[in-house]
Amino acid sequence: MGCGGAKPAQAAANPQQPSPQASPQQHSQQPVIPAPQASAATVRSDKVIVPRSFRLLDELEKGQKCERASHLSWGLAYDDDITLTTWNGTIFGPIDTAFDNRIYSLQIVCGQNYPDVLPEVRFTAGINMNCVESDGTVKPTWGVLGSWKRDYTIETVLDALRREMCSPANRHLTQPDTAPPAPNS
Repeated sequence: MGCGGAKPAQAAANPQQPSPQASPQQHSQQPVIPAPQASAATVRSDKVIVPRSFRLLDELEKGQKCERASHLSWGLAYDDDITLTTWNGTIFGPIDTAFDNRIYSLQIVCGQNYPDVLPEVRFTAGINMNCVESDGTVKPTWGVLGSWKRDYTIETVLDALRREMCSPANRHLTQPDTAPPAPNS
């Protein structure tokens, strides 16, 4: 092949550029074809799909750096959890509700298909809410869990639960003094 082997391939790959071996007459006969313009209809706005581990590391960093609402907190339940699966969450009860002056602890389990699949959420501290089962499990059909989107985060879930505490259906419910029983494993 040698050094000159690349030039014919380049000429074939780009027919708009004249071949270096072409005569002046051939140059004038080749029409210049403008590159097609991208219209709004042809431009795609595909989102980048962030892998689970990167997404959860981002959520962990946000929780640790206090880049969140002051009435919520979250982080890994176990420092050595390299799978980033089990999380602890905390919600400070909203003022002027039955949840006022209370701190609610939750366990959030982000399975292998998170964030495509919703996490499992369970209150570890006793709570009485319409969206929570007697064992503390948040109903998977409730609110953000029932309409789960990949864009939702642990913070989204915690914030939505706190807003639910303020809803007319929950704000005056009598709250228990004990933690719910452990779920059947």
